[in-house]
Amino acid sequence: MPMRRAFHLVVLQALATLGSLAAGAATFDARGIFAFDKRAVYTIGFDGGDEVTGVVYKEDETALQGKGYARVTSSGYRSSDIPVKLPAAKARYRAAMWARNNRVVADISVEYLGQTGAGSPSHAARFFPTGRVTSDGWYEVATAPFTVDGTRKHETVLSLYASGADLDGLEFVEEGTFREAAVCQGRSTSTCGDGEFCAGGYCRNGNEGVPALPNEDDRVHLANYLAWRLKAFFGGRLTRENTMPQALSSLQTMKTATSGWAYWNGYATAIHRLRDWHTTISGPVEVAGRGAFPFCVDEAVADASRAQAPSTAGLLDVIITAAGPEGNSGLKVGDRIVAIDGRHPIQWAESFDDLYWGYWRADDPDAHAEGLERLRFMVRRWATELTVIRCDSATGVCGPLERLAVKDLPTAEPSVYPVCDHRPFYHFVTGGPDPVTHYPSRSDQGISLGPIRENVQSESIYTMVWDSVMMDNPDDNPYAAPMTTLRGNASAVILDHRTGNGGTEPAAEFLTQLFRRPAILGVSSGFNGTVGFFDAPYTAAHGQALVSRLHDSDDAFAVGANDARDTMRTAVLLARDGSASDWWPEGMKNGGANIRLFGRRTAGAFSSFFQFDYFGGMSWQFASGEYVRPDGTTHIGEGVRPDEDISPTQSDLLAGRDTVYLRALDWVRTGL
Repeated sequence: MPMRRAFHLVVLQALATLGSLAAGAATFDARGIFAFDKRAVYTIGFDGGDEVTGVVYKEDETALQGKGYARVTSSGYRSSDIPVKLPAAKARYRAAMWARNNRVVADISVEYLGQTGAGSPSHAARFFPTGRVTSDGWYEVATAPFTVDGTRKHETVLSLYASGADLDGLEFVEEGTFREAAVCQGRSTSTCGDGEFCAGGYCRNGNEGVPALPNEDDRVHLANYLAWRLKAFFGGRLTRENTMPQALSSLQTMKTATSGWAYWNGYATAIHRLRDWHTTISGPVEVAGRGAFPFCVDEAVADASRAQAPSTAGLLDVIITAAGPEGNSGLKVGDRIVAIDGRHPIQWAESFDDLYWGYWRADDPDAHAEGLERLRFMVRRWATELTVIRCDSATGVCGPLERLAVKDLPTAEPSVYPVCDHRPFYHFVTGGPDPVTHYPSRSDQGISLGPIRENVQSESIYTMVWDSVMMDNPDDNPYAAPMTTLRGNASAVILDHRTGNGGTEPAAEFLTQLFRRPAILGVSSGFNGTVGFFDAPYTAAHGQALVSRLHDSDDAFAVGANDARDTMRTAVLLARDGSASDWWPEGMKNGGANIRLFGRRTAGAFSSFFQFDYFGGMSWQFASGEYVRPDGTTHIGEGVRPDEDISPTQSDLLAGRDTVYLRALDWVRTGL
């Protein structure tokens, strides 16, 4: 017999709990004894049964119902999956269960078999707290209502991620009327209902992936609270001045939202409109792709196909730089994506701030690599037609414009989706990332280092490929051994950081020490320096005073070393670089005549960030802080400009040549 418990409704201060407090279906009698809803069509008591990875069944009197409960401890990214058997009928359900001791991330996924590749109404509903808790620590989580066509061949699965959370009392109760997933095109919602969005060819119920819609009063209070947090924590001088007003305006739409999707997507839209590399939102708002698109594209100069399609003023062209070996629709490295649904690919990719939760932008408005890196995900979900030009690598000749319908893309998921690392080719004698998948082939914390295969005669030119600038502990420094190797063996070096995921300022400082003499280039304002300090009227004198105060502190950006090998020519390659991967090239630029930067400007994300998280794996973060130069100017929003602004050319890609790398190699050899 379960122990006696009191039942009550808790409203937490940190959001009256981020959603309207929907009444649960399960009940407790006067003695505190739990009972499933009599209308439940399926229940799981977690009293033991089939063995499930990561699930241990416990039996004691603290169980919510029955004799036991489940304890879930996930291993890495692997979920614990439990099959669910719902009636063979078309119905709409709401699922609810109880957890304690830790947060649980849980989904009910409905997959219609045989339709995963070409677009599918398969979907998943996530559990969020309802606000009901018991005196002994059980709290209820529930999904939004979701549909299941039980007359079709399908699988319904409960997927669980937790670190020692207990679960009990899962039930499914019919709620509302079944609605067939409507077919739609692109991002048009003309055939969709309230709370739905179009993706992958079907109208998707956005409510399934977000917390419930708060009640009318809380809807306004919560929007105001989130606006206050944004104003308190976000950004540097330019972003507070230029993008924060747009985001605050977008937040106002939350107050009149009529669905959970409209409410929380309004918040995601506001975050995206901050247009900041460090400012993102994560959550379960994701759907299956439609067709295969195993490609990477990059900004490039379409010198081989401008006769067929002129370039767009102010934007580079978009060329395929990596292609998977299967499911590629005959497209390959060197082919050009001219347009998506009639728009330049960059313009198309950067138009999804109000829909794509994975949307990501650089602070510098002239940096576009972030959107192109995610282009393949968006194509599979929202594009209807690609305009492409195919080219012959043997002759370098390109064909006519061709239109490729996304619905005609291969339906089978390919085995390889290349990692889009903005490096079309690698240049090691041995080792380095896999040239097909672009996955790192060495485990040295993602660092590949070695002589280049283009070395001739007595040359000893080295290259280093890595993506992170991370070092929390100087006693566990992943860059110490590579720098020692370069110091003792290299006559020149090409540092290929064309994917820069950032990391920490101490790592950025350390990675300058082999190559340049000491200098203090600026200061970090710190996490809380944005509160009022960078708001108008900000003057150079404000910044100069801050630099003077922090010049000798840990917040100073101190680069270089007295024992630097500053006679060694060092080329830095850049493409998509932000955060500490902004700071590092900033520390290298103007570091002496023997350091030169090649490629594209960085993201201009000279900040750190605050992160906030909620139940259900939902989280967001705001950039905070600023980089201030000795003259008082600030750096957020202005990426590091390379000494040579250079992009791949289509003709080089067709011929298997790496434009940026080869220019850097020529410079380290000649100094010209």
